[in-house]
Amino acid sequence: MNSELTPGIASTAPEINYPLVEDTRPSLYRAMKYWGKKPHNIWSQYIERYCPPGGVVADPFSGSAVAAFEAVKAGRKAIAFDLNPLTSFIIEVTASRYDEQDFISAATAVRDAAKLHAIYQTHYIRKRGEEASTVLNYRWEHNQVIGVALERSSGERTLVDADDGDRLLADQLNEMDIASWHPVKKFPAHPSITHRFIQDIGGSTIDALWTRRNLSLLAFMFETIRATANKDVRLQLLSAFVQTLHLCTKMVIPRNEAANREFSGSWGRPDYIVRRRRMEQNPVDVFWRSCVGRQSVSSMMRDAAATFPNGITINDVSATKRVKKKADINYGAIDVADILDFIPEKSIDFVITDPPYAGLIRYLPLSMVWLSWLEKLDRKYEPALEAEIAVEKNSAPSREAYRRRLRNAFERIHRILSDEAKLVVTFHHQDVREFNDFIIAVRGAGFIFDKVTHQYNRRSGESNVANPYGVSGSDFYVRCVKRRDIDFTNDATELERYLIDTAVNIIGRRSEPTPYSFLFQALWPELLQAGFVQPQDSRDEVTRILNDNEGTGRIFTKTTNPDPHVGDLWWFTDPSKHISHPDRPLKDRVGDSVLSYMRRHTVAKLDDVIGNLFKEYPNGLTPDPRAISNVLEIYAFRSQGKWKIKPETIIAATRHSDTIASIISIGQRLGYRCFVGRREQPEYTSKGTLLRDIADISSLDVLREQHSDGSIARLEMVDVVFVNPEPTNEIVCLWEVENSTNFGSAIQRGSNAPAHLPKIMVIPDNRETEIRRIADPLFRTSFAENNWRYITYADLARVGSFSGSQLDQVLSTAKSL
Repeated sequence: MNSELTPGIASTAPEINYPLVEDTRPSLYRAMKYWGKKPHNIWSQYIERYCPPGGVVADPFSGSAVAAFEAVKAGRKAIAFDLNPLTSFIIEVTASRYDEQDFISAATAVRDAAKLHAIYQTHYIRKRGEEASTVLNYRWEHNQVIGVALERSSGERTLVDADDGDRLLADQLNEMDIASWHPVKKFPAHPSITHRFIQDIGGSTIDALWTRRNLSLLAFMFETIRATANKDVRLQLLSAFVQTLHLCTKMVIPRNEAANREFSGSWGRPDYIVRRRRMEQNPVDVFWRSCVGRQSVSSMMRDAAATFPNGITINDVSATKRVKKKADINYGAIDVADILDFIPEKSIDFVITDPPYAGLIRYLPLSMVWLSWLEKLDRKYEPALEAEIAVEKNSAPSREAYRRRLRNAFERIHRILSDEAKLVVTFHHQDVREFNDFIIAVRGAGFIFDKVTHQYNRRSGESNVANPYGVSGSDFYVRCVKRRDIDFTNDATELERYLIDTAVNIIGRRSEPTPYSFLFQALWPELLQAGFVQPQDSRDEVTRILNDNEGTGRIFTKTTNPDPHVGDLWWFTDPSKHISHPDRPLKDRVGDSVLSYMRRHTVAKLDDVIGNLFKEYPNGLTPDPRAISNVLEIYAFRSQGKWKIKPETIIAATRHSDTIASIISIGQRLGYRCFVGRREQPEYTSKGTLLRDIADISSLDVLREQHSDGSIARLEMVDVVFVNPEPTNEIVCLWEVENSTNFGSAIQRGSNAPAHLPKIMVIPDNRETEIRRIADPLFRTSFAENNWRYITYADLARVGSFSGSQLDQVLSTAKSL
């Protein structure tokens, strides 16, 4: 065991308590197929915040090695263990010495040799008359070749119907002999390996995944690559070959039309599956694209060379049996149960990881598509399939073993972390049973839940296209600490009370009917942080408790949502009982925030707008980022990958700010201290002056003796508030400028102040007819009972010229409905 690792000094920077915005995946992470890749920039921000410079980050379920690579880029050391040997292969390739000329030369030699192979000439060079074309892929349906994608000598690509020659070649496939070595292992145990699959794929051994012509060409290329003398180049060629393997199986399907990639296919689902419609791709063409294409080894290696500081040094702990302090990345195919054999207790500064939850994705059996070939090179790539933490379907013993192993994993993580270090673990399963197992394991290991953040994923695979609100569409980032300062309870009565109170709070803060998926995603973080543990059964306690409190005479009402992906809409049977200080509906507040952001910046990237919203509306209030573009279209237009504010929005924004400045001038002349709404403070007048610089006070904390924190937070959204001088510190009057927005928003914000206080709505002259025509009795009643009046821009200009010093004189110009 290495005992030289010592923990660093914790950061004092602000905690990450809100969702972050996922950035575009760089080439380093686009080349190699791996399920559930984590967003690199988000993990990087967690690493930089929670691991000190020069400290050690550990990920015991390292997967595609994102944590390790981002740690090195951030100037930290990394320990990247994973039971899957494919992780070791990814790290070894990425750390290899890359010479572009040597690699391209070797890749060209492999490609050209394969093109001369008799099977390639017969099956992938299609000759009809004097014309010869390259076959890019064959299209199959019900085990019959129905189409052929061709690339002509001119470079033109076309899809044609299969003819008798194509069908004859397909009929002869099973008679083909394969001269080179290829894997013939039995399929691994996996829920999708059924008798039906074996029948459809054409055999019970792994070589049945490929047609005989593709298998023959793959075996030939593999043999050629193995003979490459340069070790680094050989690794890089093998990486391209590994990327080729799954794309040339019988499991590949044509891509969705929306992807606009008519001539390529994908292995979309993390399962062994054969579809009715499938695509048999040209392995030589796929290999070459994997070497030099957009998502290729060459682009990956260039990215690695550009972003890693002076290359990276690595140490295979599986081989050396020790962690080396000087290595940038210590890695190995090591079971989490064995990490204490290599990592000293209390020596790690930060752990960030994404465990395999109950076999949501069975990584090891699926990776046999690649590992069955890599094993031929080195026995270290042979996986310990039986050691994977997973649950067999409907198996109680398997479930119990899974629970023990999951807890065992977190116990070991607890022991390697320094006392003040933190664990961040992602959770992405909406089955309550899995949630229950997870929190029991973490709690039982000695961790407490410090913060839980609901994080949308931008890229989450093809399953997320079908259901953008499902498991793959988002993660929970669970931050844990070792110090126990909270009591946990599994008392059912207390759980129900807490869940109902929390649901009421979440829906109340959103102030609009809330889809079940959004409510669920907001509830789990609250339950985790409060320490509640669900009963150990498979019932969905959230749904049960909500349903028990839904209906006539109960708290909630439920209506069917037109969008089935997000579930029923939950609202209050009597909103007035639960929302004493109503906010505008969340979607309207989000619109206001987008408008305010564009007013301040005029030009912005979509990610910048989303990132600002994530900070302003965390967890239960987090807006769906997929809808933000629709909101932006109201105020801005797209240009060169950015959003630019519309000219009419700029004019309206300037007029809004100038009107607020005029109101402040009036208030100051009358002897009041003027507050400007938080959202308006960073905006400029037409004279280039910041509104916050014109105002007298930037916070309403002076009102704490008369108002609650929640009421103050809402009042700080009002455009202008007149406040008496010290020591009274009382609100005198509220002003709202409704240049183009809904009049009702002002009524709702102003309802947080006492009803008797005067409230003035300032509107453009051309909107006077509009406000007077409002027939909604609720609006008119609220307008009158809360002492609202309105004044036009023209009236405000006259008020600004008054020489008097009495508020009543100003109010006398305002009108009632």
